Amino acid sequence: MPIKQRGLDRRDVGSEAELRNALQAEFAHPQQTGEPEIIIEQSSPGTTHLYVIWSRWDDLEQVVRSRIVLDAFAAARGEAEALQVTISMGLTPAEAVRLGIG
Repeated sequence: MPIKQRGLDRRDVGSEAELRNALQAEFAHPQQTGEPEIIIEQSSPGTTHLYVIWSRWDDLEQVVRSRIVLDAFAAARGEAEALQVTISMGLTPAEAVRLGIG
């Protein structure tokens, strides 16, 4: 079976830049209440899982959400920390409940 390689498409669609900027600000200076809810799991040394629970994800595909989360995290925390991320997910509150995250 053939192998297809694809990179992340980094073109903005709609309000992606606005979401990324808002999320970057939240990573840099988290608020105590409200959305987005950010969960940073470090299950083992050198491994980081990012989950962002946010109602504003509703109209975006999962791959776009993941790219926004990772790009915002890298911008706020730097490339060295971003390279430790193995899971990057944007979830609506309902999706987070179904997956048991939160």
